[in-house]
Amino acid sequence: MPGKTPEVRRPGGRPARQPTEERLWRRALFYLQRFSTSRAHLREVLQRRALREARELDLDPAEVAERVERVVSRAAKAGLVDDAAFALARARRLVERGCSLRTVRMRLREKGVAPELVETVLEELAVEFGDPALEAARAFARRRRLGPWRPRGQRQAMRERDLAAFARAGFSYEIARRILDHEVAEDGPPGIR
Repeated sequence: MPGKTPEVRRPGGRPARQPTEERLWRRALFYLQRFSTSRAHLREVLQRRALREARELDLDPAEVAERVERVVSRAAKAGLVDDAAFALARARRLVERGCSLRTVRMRLREKGVAPELVETVLEELAVEFGDPALEAARAFARRRRLGPWRPRGQRQAMRERDLAAFARAGFSYEIARRILDHEVAEDGPPGIR
C-alpha cells in the first residue's frame, strides 16, 4: 500500500512506529496532561523513544531530532511548556517539602532549567518566603521529627545526629543550629525568623 511505512516487530511483539511529527505531538500532549515539565526535559522524553524507533526503522536520527524540536517549539508557543512557571512551581514545592536550596538547584538543573533561570526563581522564593533556606530547614525538621519536633527528653541527646541529618540534606550549619536551638510554641511549629 503506498504511503505506509513497513512495520518492524520488536521483541515484545509491538511494532515500531514511524515517529512522525503528528505522533510526536500526541505523545507530547499525553505527557503534558500528566506532568509539568521544562522544554529541555520534554525534548529528552520525546527524543528517547523517537530515536529508539528511528534506529529500529533505519531512519535518519538528525531528521527525527528536528521533528522533536519542532514539536517542543509548538508546545512552547501554545503555552503548554513554560520553563519559568515550571521552575517556580517545582522550587516552591521542593522548599515546602524540606529540600535544601542546593537540592533545589540540582533538581531544577536535572530537569533542564537554565542556571540563570534557577537563580531568578530562587530570588523570587526569597521574596515569597523571606528566607527559603530557613523555611526548607523547618519543613525538613518537622517531616523528620528533628530538634524541636522530638520529645523534650531526647533533644539534647540527639543533637549531633540531627546536625548530621541537616548536613547530609545540604543545609548549612548555621541554619541547622537555628532550627535545633528553637523551642516549639504551644500552638505548633516554631516561628523562627
